[in-house]
Amino acid sequence: MFRRAVTRILGIGGRQLKVSPNNVVLITGCDSGLGFSLALYCHSLNMTVISACHNVNSDGAKMLQHLNDPKRMITIELDLLKPETITNTQQCLRDILTNHNDYQFTALVNNAGVMCFGEFEWQTWSQIEMQINVNLLGTMRLTRELMPLVRQHQARIINVTSHCGLQALPSTSPYAASKAGLRFWTDSLRIEMQSYGVEVVNFIPGSFVMSSNISARQQDHAKLMFNNFNREQREFYGTYFKRFNDYLNIISGFKPANSMNDTKLLEKFKDALTNTQPKALYIHEPWRYKIYRLLFSICPAPLVDWLSIKFCAMPTYQQVQQESN
Repeated sequence: MFRRAVTRILGIGGRQLKVSPNNVVLITGCDSGLGFSLALYCHSLNMTVISACHNVNSDGAKMLQHLNDPKRMITIELDLLKPETITNTQQCLRDILTNHNDYQFTALVNNAGVMCFGEFEWQTWSQIEMQINVNLLGTMRLTRELMPLVRQHQARIINVTSHCGLQALPSTSPYAASKAGLRFWTDSLRIEMQSYGVEVVNFIPGSFVMSSNISARQQDHAKLMFNNFNREQREFYGTYFKRFNDYLNIISGFKPANSMNDTKLLEKFKDALTNTQPKALYIHEPWRYKIYRLLFSICPAPLVDWLSIKFCAMPTYQQVQQESN
């Protein structure tokens, strides 16, 4: 283990694995967005892909099902809030590996996630628990269910986290809590699994909310929040709440499943997937994110708070109050 750590620090010893249809990768959250793109990408690498979709009748799932080589694209239903679908996913993977003795379970890519924008006081307990249960506990449940197969095949675990797990931002506190928890669980799991020859990777893909459906139900969430406000909250937050959610109209609504053409993102994912000595952390981000992340790391808390508001660029209570006056 020490030798491997030294070679990684020095940047030597790693090589790219050659992949084939015998390599099986299981990816969650493949209905749209990043999961859909990663499923297509792994299929293009000639791997066998188990694309776990929240709804097997979604447009994205149907597109994956109708690829030219269906034997290498197996679409299943997985809802991380439903334990029976987690059990079914484990059984599906086990059956595939049992029926094909030459198949190798190569990677579990934990990508599925949900997000809800809104200040902490606004969000209902159902919305808070949904984000924790899907993003953190659901990922843990699935990984634990698959752990015997992961150990047997020395498959790697790639957990898709978020910049919100590095720096919490306003109006995303439950989501940030779930991703920060996922980040530190990943770090701990990486150390534990080294003894069994299993690599665990933290993959932060950057923001692509405009091409993802992670916030497609934002306006539905907003209605639920407002309906659960008491009279005092409606009077206090009224104008600000409306301005805030009107601003988020741009990210609401379901978008078609399209493959992302970000070659640098896919190159980093391929390295995380196939490098014999992958990095512990991969971050893909535009320069704006790099600059802010640097400033977050060196500035005092009051300045970080101000920078966080500028980074999010969403309406604030103070702004709305000043305009109203």
